[in-house]
Amino acid sequence: MIEDAIRIGKKLADYHLIDGASGNLSFRDGNRIVITRTGAVLDSLTEDDFVSVEIGGQDERASSDLKVHEEVYKATDYRVVLHCHGVFNVALSLIEDKVTPLDLEGKIFLKEIRFIKGEFGSEEIARRIADEIKKSGFAVVKAHGIYVASDNFDNAFKIASYVEHSCQVFYLYRLLTKL
Repeated sequence: MIEDAIRIGKKLADYHLIDGASGNLSFRDGNRIVITRTGAVLDSLTEDDFVSVEIGGQDERASSDLKVHEEVYKATDYRVVLHCHGVFNVALSLIEDKVTPLDLEGKIFLKEIRFIKGEFGSEEIARRIADEIKKSGFAVVKAHGIYVASDNFDNAFKIASYVEHSCQVFYLYRLLTKL
């Protein structure tokens, strides 16, 4: 599973869904969460960039989003969680509360993109993210980015890509129709 996480980390960078040390990845391994270390750069991950933490446990080396990943795993049966910061979803989240995708894939697979509010690192936002993921498989946090959970990293990546693509199309449509 670490090999898949490493591959998807590179893909997230190739698709401009992360930059620098933004974003994080995890997978469930029984009663443990294997998550990227804080400050890990996803496009150059190695096995040493992951920390294994028991659900309910703490590890200062783990991503600052450990709480979010833990809440998602508690609330769902999903096996992986990824978090990324695409530019278009972040930009739209600053001016919208939700968008209805205009593109076909977004209409089919996403239906609606809701932007949720909350204080980064709080228990409340971790629960809100987990609740939204339980409903739709993904959550977008205002000014912060996309969280996706799925059975595998490829499906999670696909959903994150759909969210960002739908946000890009929506953004460009609004820009072009204002001319």
